[in-house]
Amino acid sequence: MATITISRRFGAGGATLGSRIAKRLGYRYLNDELVKEVAKHVGASVKDIASIERRKKRPSKLMSFLEKVVKVDIIERKRKYKPVEVEEYINGIKEVILKQYEQGNCVIIGRGGHYILQNKPNAIHLLLVASKRFRIKFLMDNYGLREDQAERAIERADMIRSDFLYYFSQRENHDDPILYTLCLNMDRLSFDEAEELVVNLVKQREK
Repeated sequence: MATITISRRFGAGGATLGSRIAKRLGYRYLNDELVKEVAKHVGASVKDIASIERRKKRPSKLMSFLEKVVKVDIIERKRKYKPVEVEEYINGIKEVILKQYEQGNCVIIGRGGHYILQNKPNAIHLLLVASKRFRIKFLMDNYGLREDQAERAIERADMIRSDFLYYFSQRENHDDPILYTLCLNMDRLSFDEAEELVVNLVKQREK
């Protein structure tokens, strides 16, 4: 009974690989479902939780940039429910991920899962990295973005990911290999190969 967390650089294909692994192993795939669970847990709307996930911890320096690529009402939306503080969200995501871990047999995409479950038995932590060229092409091929759109999305997502993970650990390098069970360089692996590596690892752990 394993729990797999996937941390990834935006555009490296973490959600794609996670979905494939979950399907192959018959595991639960938890990505957007986590947002819904946290929203219920803290009594907020899904949109409010999603907006928190896109917030910067240190916004003053970058807010003008973000406002150019994201609608302001997504960054600072008037809430229909009670206001949700970031700390409340972080506590909520920790409790929800721990609950999913206890149930086992799931693939958790992002949300600091590798930090929350860092020292838990039967937790496998994956990191997907790729060159910027690979990531741009992946977004263009799979999401129909223009090259400039893909590049801008990557820059924004990388900054938000770094600040979001800062709530779980104040380390500067969240891609330190020591945090992960397996690091996958998608420039050098096909999705088929990456899937096989992870599935075989899980099967070895289950013996």
